[in-house]
Amino acid sequence: MIPSRALLISLLALWLVFLSVLQIPIVQSIVGDPPSVFNRGDGGLSELVSALTVFKKIKAVRNFDEIWQYDPSTSVLLLSGLDNPLRESDASIVLEWVESGGKVVVLDEYVAPRLLLEKVSVSLDSLTSSIALGECRLGSNRYQALFNVYREVLGGSPICWVQNTVVGVEVAIGRGVLLVLGDSSTFINEVLRSRYRHFQIVFALALLDRDTVVLYEGGRAFAEILFSPRGLVLLPYFIGRFAWYTILSGGLIGAAKTIFAGLILIAIVSPRWLTGLTKLAFSFKYRRRSARPSVDKLFRESVRVWIEWVNKIGK
Repeated sequence: MIPSRALLISLLALWLVFLSVLQIPIVQSIVGDPPSVFNRGDGGLSELVSALTVFKKIKAVRNFDEIWQYDPSTSVLLLSGLDNPLRESDASIVLEWVESGGKVVVLDEYVAPRLLLEKVSVSLDSLTSSIALGECRLGSNRYQALFNVYREVLGGSPICWVQNTVVGVEVAIGRGVLLVLGDSSTFINEVLRSRYRHFQIVFALALLDRDTVVLYEGGRAFAEILFSPRGLVLLPYFIGRFAWYTILSGGLIGAAKTIFAGLILIAIVSPRWLTGLTKLAFSFKYRRRSARPSVDKLFRESVRVWIEWVNKIGK
């Protein structure tokens, strides 16, 4: 059974009303400018991930229990600029993973990783708010690296210095190792987009020297960017109102000019439309009275109710 015209028109009107208030989340945007793989701003790590992807497998986790999905002996866990302080349970999981042969690199100049560092007798001391080129030693190799707003790191075996200040240390734990650098911006996009990019990439490859690099992204805040089709749904309505206002404000001469200009525009854009409108106009002249006046009345009433409702929502 084919639905009646009245039913189809009613459903269309209801669908238009529904679309007018619908909001669709189309993308998530990270809040702030943290050193995150999801951040393409100056403070993000998207440039680092792009460079490392050529050589390594890159993974992101939002819960420390997930790190056990990756073999400790072939993986390195990167904790960079944590948004929230580590909990006791989080620190215990990380240390257990390191003891099993894992490698963890902590990049932070704030107190978020404090519980983890205290467990290995490491602490962050005085803050230096400047940019300086330092030196790092990993095994028998030396590297230059840029440090930007960094803290002195106490405890462990020193591996990085800015002049006489230790800014990086290494601590052996079981079969694994924990490295701490007092600067969360060591590999951020702003640095990797500067003339120091080569120094930082070479140092990053040496520091994150295992097959899989796991980035911890827990605690990051995201905001949804919403899209509403309301503007598209109401576009014909606003065009009609604008045309009607133009006609009324210009009187009969203005109306004639508007209609004439519209016909010229239609003829230029698509001559077939003009032909179709002409045929439609002549067909109305010879068309008999509709046998369904109630359906036409229902259509006009549905459109009127919808326009009133949309106007009320707009106000």
